[in-house]
Amino acid sequence: MAISLISTIRGIPQLYYGSEIGMAGNKDKGDADIRQDFPGGWSGDTNNAFTASGRNSTQNQYFDFTAKLLNWRKNKSVIHTGKTTHYVPENNVYVYFRYNDSESVMVIINNNKEKQTFKTNRFQENIHNYKIGKDILTGSNFDLSNDISIEGKSVLILELK
Repeated sequence: MAISLISTIRGIPQLYYGSEIGMAGNKDKGDADIRQDFPGGWSGDTNNAFTASGRNSTQNQYFDFTAKLLNWRKNKSVIHTGKTTHYVPENNVYVYFRYNDSESVMVIINNNKEKQTFKTNRFQENIHNYKIGKDILTGSNFDLSNDISIEGKSVLILELK
């Protein structure tokens, strides 16, 4: 969720190495636990996360997600220079729009553990005459005239059409 947020708000996204494969540490054990070496790249490393075959399935899921999101972002002027409108979160669901004269992107972040459903008419100021939102991560289409449901602890990034 954090990578989706920092990839769609203003500014240049900065990821700490290892985030792209889901590396995590325990701050309670000190900074050394958080700043572990990235697996691979040195002789003697038993694991090489620089290659798909060297990553486990979870690491590949993180890598594929991050690559897809950042490659999409690369050519999106609406994300680089567009304006932002954001709405007060309800039930831990945060919605904001990135838009310019020719494109609009709706970002929905559900920080709630449970699935949430919300009415889209609350966002009519930014939805305007758009009819469909296409999720850039899954390719799924959402009818913007209907309620939208989003799974718990998940993100939808919708290109409005």
